[in-house]
Amino acid sequence: MDFQQQFNQVDQLLSSTRQYWQILPFAHLSVLWADNIALTNYLNSLSVADIDMLDSNDQLLRTAIFPLINQSLECISVLPEPISQQFFSPDRLKASIKGRKWQQIEQFESLVPTGKGQLLEWCAGKGHLGRLIGYHQQRPIVSVEWQQALCDQGQAMSDKLDIEQSFVQADVLSLNKSLIKPEHQVVALHACGDLHVELLKQAAKIKPTQLSVAPCCYHLINNDIYQALSEAGQNSELVLTKRDLNLATQKVVVAGQRVRQHRVTEVTWRLGFDLLQRHLRGIDQYLPLPSIRQSMLVGTFSQFCQWACDQKNLKLDQDLDLSVFEAAGGQRRIINARIEHVTHAFRQVLERWLLLDRVLYLQQHGYTVELSRFCPAEVTPRNIMINASIR
Repeated sequence: MDFQQQFNQVDQLLSSTRQYWQILPFAHLSVLWADNIALTNYLNSLSVADIDMLDSNDQLLRTAIFPLINQSLECISVLPEPISQQFFSPDRLKASIKGRKWQQIEQFESLVPTGKGQLLEWCAGKGHLGRLIGYHQQRPIVSVEWQQALCDQGQAMSDKLDIEQSFVQADVLSLNKSLIKPEHQVVALHACGDLHVELLKQAAKIKPTQLSVAPCCYHLINNDIYQALSEAGQNSELVLTKRDLNLATQKVVVAGQRVRQHRVTEVTWRLGFDLLQRHLRGIDQYLPLPSIRQSMLVGTFSQFCQWACDQKNLKLDQDLDLSVFEAAGGQRRIINARIEHVTHAFRQVLERWLLLDRVLYLQQHGYTVELSRFCPAEVTPRNIMINASIR
């Protein structure tokens, strides 16, 4: 099946099942889809532990959910995992880089086509990826990064290792003139949202010889509504908000006990406050809160509620028994988890739609494109790589 056919299939599935994934679980006080008795019975049978176990595996999720909503399990193809080139990397190259981060860099780099000319690293951070490519391929690297401190640290590392790598401090979203040249090979590992979209748009105009891109954080865009890149995406019936795009990245690979407990506390408190604000306002409607610092989660529920009321200009009645709302938030957590169990079955499908939109866009602009996995999902859930070569 070619990429256009794959896109059409995924687009049709998402368009016809919007009631199951294009929703905000936090806003609902009860499990949805009462008209689907089989799905309702299944969800009511699940404990939080059951849901957590299934949530780590997208294939298991779809196997559990899709037959209950009359959808095919063959909705997305299994992407190839090419045999990577095996390079030796001395310890000094990976000093100070955490284990899974190094695995991502090393496995992505092993699938970057070899070349001799200048390679440009987009949104480089400290330039770890570019430095590794420069070491193995013995070629000059230009690393573009907007934070000067990271540029300085990266340059010091490269100088110490005697690797031909130079850093350019630049905001790639506001440059008047592109840093990309037609003779460039360009790499971008986990450039977020608009940052990797801008790279693809510039590539469509300038036509660098080769691109290797692993997209990330699709929801980090300036527009409230996603602007599809390809003609097929622009012709789709789907209208995707930032919240919708966030669904594509709602998968946690590894989390310690402390992180998991903080997540339980945050969800419980947010759901409890949602009930409180409905009571205070006399309006039975969800009211979103901004993100919070993790340090707040070691406080108390009453402190959280005071902060939340301050954010929304609400007066907190000091005579209210907040423990009642906290307990109710805990009870709502299982309801929220069951709704998310269904929406999460679509996260990989939605990400595939977004990836194929990018692939088709590059094909439209003269590139031969490959889509593959560069590492296991246990290393990072954002493990898909677009390799594109100009025709």
